[in-house]
Amino acid sequence: MKRTLRLFSLLLCLMLCTSTALALPANYVVRNGDREVPRIAITVDDGWELETLYQIHALSVELDFPITYFMVGSQFKHEDRGFWEEVFAHGSELGNHTWKHSKLLSFSTSNANTQVRLAQERVDEVLGYHYPLRLLRPPYGQYKNNEKNFLNVFYSHGVEKVVLWDVSETNPQKAFKDVKNGSILLYHARKADYECLKTLVPMLKDAGYELVTVTDLLGLEPLVIERPESTKAPD
Repeated sequence: MKRTLRLFSLLLCLMLCTSTALALPANYVVRNGDREVPRIAITVDDGWELETLYQIHALSVELDFPITYFMVGSQFKHEDRGFWEEVFAHGSELGNHTWKHSKLLSFSTSNANTQVRLAQERVDEVLGYHYPLRLLRPPYGQYKNNEKNFLNVFYSHGVEKVVLWDVSETNPQKAFKDVKNGSILLYHARKADYECLKTLVPMLKDAGYELVTVTDLLGLEPLVIERPESTKAPD
């Protein structure tokens, strides 16, 4: 059954990538949200340094703000399932950052499709239920050039928005100056980024910004998850 689903996914991807009749939604690739509203989103990529990732989550709980995480699929570990349930319970969310964080433009359409698919499969396998990765951040922000365009690959996997950024700065004072209404801030699970957020987040809140998930920033419908009874936490 799983093999059949994979073949279907690949066929659908190839159909989308070769068809000009299926148009992508408007504003499919975003760098920011509404510039008229003082709401912003903190995003954290990769997950190579797991201890720092845990520290960033703890900080988000302490300072009461959500994070949109774009995890590399190969870093999504079975032993961290409990951690991710805590992340979701706090109101943070998860997006796709491909399987290995490779430069997608070095791949064929088939291999790029595999990078996106494997990340989704690993998340579902670890959690024990389907968590739709409907947001995607391509590694290095690269997804097209004069020869290739992988947006239809993403769309074929249920990705609703390709999320880039407009602020990427680990000096909190400089980052604060760069932030505007609707900004999407890019950080990584690294010590310098954690130290920046410790100072920056209180500054942003004091300035009147509301920190929200990318889903909320872009006005997407809330994510609905159907968890099997066996995966639900006891009351």
